[in-house]
Amino acid sequence: MRILYKILTSIIFIPILAFVFLFGGVSLMEGYNIFDPYIDTEFSENYTPEKFDLIQMDLSMEEVVELIGEPLRKWTLKNEIQFLYTRDSFLSKRSNIKYLIRDFAWYRSSVYFDGKGQITKIEKGWSYD
Repeated sequence: MRILYKILTSIIFIPILAFVFLFGGVSLMEGYNIFDPYIDTEFSENYTPEKFDLIQMDLSMEEVVELIGEPLRKWTLKNEIQFLYTRDSFLSKRSNIKYLIRDFAWYRSSVYFDGKGQITKIEKGWSYD
C-alpha cells in the first residue's frame, strides 16, 4: 500500500509542480521573488538594506548621507525633503536580459526631513505596485 501511495503521489505531484513553474508566472506579477528578492529594485550607489537599518530618528541630513551615501533622488515637497534610496523598475532597465515576468515587487527605502534637516519619517518595506 505504501509503494502504491508513493507512486500515485509522484505521478500527481510532478506534473502539478511542472505546471506551476511553467504557468505560475502569471500570478507572480508584482509578486515577491523568493530567489532574488531585490531583482526589480535599483539601489543608490552606497546603499544596502543593512546600512539603511542603522538610520535613527535623531540623525541629521548630513549624518544620513555620511552613513549611506547620496540618494538616487531628492524630492522637495511642501515643508519637507524626501531622500529616495531605492526605486522600482530596475529589471526592465537592465541590459538585454529577457525575463518572462518583467515586473516584480520592489523594496522601497526613503527618509523624510523637515526644513531644519531633521528626520521626520523613515519609510521602508516591500511595494507591490
